[in-house]
Amino acid sequence: MAARVVFFHETVNNEVASINGRYFKRRRHNQRMAKDPYNADARRRVLQGFIDRNKLKVQTWTKASGLSEAGLRNFLAGRSDSMSDRAYARLAAGATKILERPIDASALRGDPPPHIEVPIHHYVGAGDEVHLFEGDEAFDYTAAPPGFETGAAGIVRGDSMRPIFEPGDVLFWRHLERPPTEPPKRAVIVKVKDGPLFVKKLLPGTKKGLFYLLSLNPNTPPLNDQPVEAIARIGWVKPVAD
Repeated sequence: MAARVVFFHETVNNEVASINGRYFKRRRHNQRMAKDPYNADARRRVLQGFIDRNKLKVQTWTKASGLSEAGLRNFLAGRSDSMSDRAYARLAAGATKILERPIDASALRGDPPPHIEVPIHHYVGAGDEVHLFEGDEAFDYTAAPPGFETGAAGIVRGDSMRPIFEPGDVLFWRHLERPPTEPPKRAVIVKVKDGPLFVKKLLPGTKKGLFYLLSLNPNTPPLNDQPVEAIARIGWVKPVAD
């Protein structure tokens, strides 16, 4: 049986973009948990550690955040005992801009990171069969691992990608890219022109721009001379629970 993949939509900032161009909001699940007593010194250590690790300059950071430089320096020096949640949110936004990667305010406070879930809106078969669910409502969610909150993911169904990927494994990737001249050695997410997404290994086809799509299971026949529009490199695998 061909592997079938349940695909989530790629996300950009706080939105989720579908394959067919529709956009959906991603859902952030904030778990309610008991908070430790406020400790200003601990907050200062976390904040100073973040500055040191990322080699940030306070003046540049506060300017990018739209905050007063004196306010942050006073807190770090112990001349004030607290900063507002709004200030932490602005600092996180400024750090995201400077470091060019997502920074959550929880990383600046030393809190557990927020639990971000990626929605599923449709199924895409890895063989000839495609099941599409119309509508904007997600019918399932999965927790995104660190660094993949703005990527996409899919659940493996079927046997064609064994023994590397088991049915039920969740595969995460960050973005689609143009197919390289030299096909990757590992299995990748494959977007066929005017067709579905696959999880396959690539080999050059008989003409430029065409590829053989190979399954890992030798009992599954290859798809020959497929016009590949884009690929995505799998960056994280969440194994299915035994």
